[in-house]
Amino acid sequence: LEFRRVLFRSAAFRPPFLFDQLRRARRSRKLSRMNDSSTIIRKNSVCPHDCPSACALEVEVLDGKRIGRVYGSREQTYTAGVICAKVARYAERNHHPDRLLYPQKRIGKKGEGKFERISWDQALNEIGTRFNAIEAEFGSEAIWPYHYAGTMGLVQRDGIKRLTNTKNYSQFYSTICINLAWPGFIAGTGKLMGPDPREMAKADCVVIWGTNAVSTQVNVMTHAVRARKERGAKIVAIDIYRTPTLDQADLALIVKPGTDGALACAVMHVLFRDGLEIGRAHV
Repeated sequence: LEFRRVLFRSAAFRPPFLFDQLRRARRSRKLSRMNDSSTIIRKNSVCPHDCPSACALEVEVLDGKRIGRVYGSREQTYTAGVICAKVARYAERNHHPDRLLYPQKRIGKKGEGKFERISWDQALNEIGTRFNAIEAEFGSEAIWPYHYAGTMGLVQRDGIKRLTNTKNYSQFYSTICINLAWPGFIAGTGKLMGPDPREMAKADCVVIWGTNAVSTQVNVMTHAVRARKERGAKIVAIDIYRTPTLDQADLALIVKPGTDGALACAVMHVLFRDGLEIGRAHV
């Protein structure tokens, strides 16, 4: 009997119809658990990542303790029910067994990966002691709390400013990655703002310049592709190397690094030369 039971457990000895029945039963039980309204509810939220999309989310809450699937909200017309793959799988990160749960102190050389667990009090005391020692020896401006955004919201991102202001540490102008782009944009347009991004879906030509929207701004592609489907719009992508966005474009331009300005001036020249700056050629 035991020998027959072992053979029966092997897929090679299972009748095909029985294997299909077992697979359907497992799937049914899984779906039943997923759709159990008594344990799963949806809550409204917003993506915490440093992304201009600021996607509105619907997040499953499991038993009031864990998050499940994450969806883009259909009520927010820019998100339009679409979110990127990394946020859709947020539960895998949030509940991963290898995630950090407590402070760890390096006990070996850099790169060896040797750490020991310490308490929060130990971690805070060690950091505070080191900061105070640097300040006493070199002055408070020797400490520069460099930070920006990434995967944090506004409260988390700017919370460190209270410490910076209180201790008179060195500061910086918000970020080191857009200090050329923003002043240039303001000088050219008068203020740091642009059109409603949802207007991409109403455009006849969508230009995606210097960003790999397929991988990093999925909502841009959602509205750009909508314009293509509904209006026959063309998608133009410009970058310094081939990206998935260029692969999906109707016109893909790969330019040498540093030549974007020349291309922009050439486009403006043609627009004014041919009277296209008012939206249509002069007749």
